Amino acid sequence: MTHRILYLGAVLLMAVSAAGTAAADQGRLRSGAQRAANAAVTVQQGRGNAAGIAQTGAGNTAGLVQLGHNNTGAILQAGSGNEACLIQAGRNLDGGIQQVGDNLTTGVLQNRWGTADIPVDVCATATTRRDLAAYMPQRSEESFRARRFRQDRIEP
Repeated sequence: MTHRILYLGAVLLMAVSAAGTAAADQGRLRSGAQRAANAAVTVQQGRGNAAGIAQTGAGNTAGLVQLGHNNTGAILQAGSGNEACLIQAGRNLDGGIQQVGDNLTTGVLQNRWGTADIPVDVCATATTRRDLAAYMPQRSEESFRARRFRQDRIEP
């Protein structure tokens, strides 16, 4: 009986959420013209990834690509005509893009060595790490550990 109540509660919550989302997307139109639709795409390869995209306004485009494990990413777009692309390639990365205003463009690539600005078009084409190789932040020289060989042993 308890499982059935939980199931019905979850279905009711989803129905209310869907109705609220549909109503919020219509918004107020001043001239009677149709609003441009928002578009959002999330691609996840790996385990334990969490992604969220929230859009208010019209004509916004967002892409969130996670290649790795235990990444958390979020995109918030409040306005119209915004474009955002967040790519996380690695493990345990946290990132987000917040756009408040109109006609903003932001592209970010994260890996374990840092972040890099990228064109927003990369989200539409990148499906593997090989596709991202040209944009990846590179490992700095300071991060390399020097090793010395001494009597057939490697010392850190």
